[in-house]
Amino acid sequence: MATPRIEHTKVAVIMAGGRGTRFWPRSRTSRPKQFLNIVGQESLLRQTFTRLDGAFAPEHVFVVTTSDLAAETARLLPELPAENILIEPEGRNTAPCLALALVQVERKVPGGVMAVLSADHWIAEPSLFLEDIDTAVKHAAWTGELVVFGIRPTYPETGFGYIEADGQGPVRKVAAFREKPPMDVALTYLASGRHFWNAGMFVWTLADFRAQLQQHAPAVLAPLDAWVESGGDPAQLKSAYGQVPEVAIDVALMEKATEVAVVPARFTWSDVGSWPAAMEFQEADAEGNITQGQALLLDTRNCAFFGGRRLIAASGVQDLIVVDDEDALLICHRDKAQSVKKIVERLKAEGREDLL
Repeated sequence: MATPRIEHTKVAVIMAGGRGTRFWPRSRTSRPKQFLNIVGQESLLRQTFTRLDGAFAPEHVFVVTTSDLAAETARLLPELPAENILIEPEGRNTAPCLALALVQVERKVPGGVMAVLSADHWIAEPSLFLEDIDTAVKHAAWTGELVVFGIRPTYPETGFGYIEADGQGPVRKVAAFREKPPMDVALTYLASGRHFWNAGMFVWTLADFRAQLQQHAPAVLAPLDAWVESGGDPAQLKSAYGQVPEVAIDVALMEKATEVAVVPARFTWSDVGSWPAAMEFQEADAEGNITQGQALLLDTRNCAFFGGRRLIAASGVQDLIVVDDEDALLICHRDKAQSVKKIVERLKAEGREDLL
């Protein structure tokens, strides 16, 4: 455990390399979910950055993304120093992503406390969010514990991992991380008051994160340390990164570490993980329909139309999601929206790179 510290510099690391395939056809390889204005008038990435305003200096905000997304990331975040866009040679899940951030950020901000955020989540009440971040930062800096944010479940979600917590108060001990549960187990989690959704947001000191990786996931860190020690040549990073196991930070570290705390979030959160989730942020008409863009609806109920340049006309249908893009049109039942990912997989298998 690290020596207690009162003085600390906050840094934010935003993970922005995801693709968001469940938002096809709007999300593409070069236009992933975090670049879309799914909720609000700005991209999710821009909203994530803006949410930190006043609490994190721009020079202490880092974005991890891939080389093909770096230019658009820089365009959306003109205040961000160019050197703070950290490039992954390839996406290898969250543990390598955060280890790469560690070995680069600790050279620039030694002694810092890192807040890990996702670029494609939606958060209401930004003031509460920053207060909760501050609570986690102070706890991590003082105790040396790894801190995760827990979201109070509002329904029995089976697609999220859960955090089981002990005790009461603004910071609690993590008893266990629970895998995505079947419905009957999710119902017990919802009723328990001790279980929280795992939103994949963390706070830890750079020193403690390094120590915990060295103890529990040395294979994730060692190739990157060797790369830094050899000079940190960007041309050599791809080779080093290829030696890092492709694994999530929860599996590589969080489920193994014992000094872990959870901050039950007071803010409203959504991972905006699918078209139905995006519908929750739109106002429906008297027939339960949601429309973006031009739509002419006759005898149509409980549908969502995400239009483009063309008029969408519908008659006599219900419970559909329709998403119009320039070169592709998605039509699916509201209950089958998770199958959009399978559509993308099918297109990939058929070699339709032009649609990906």
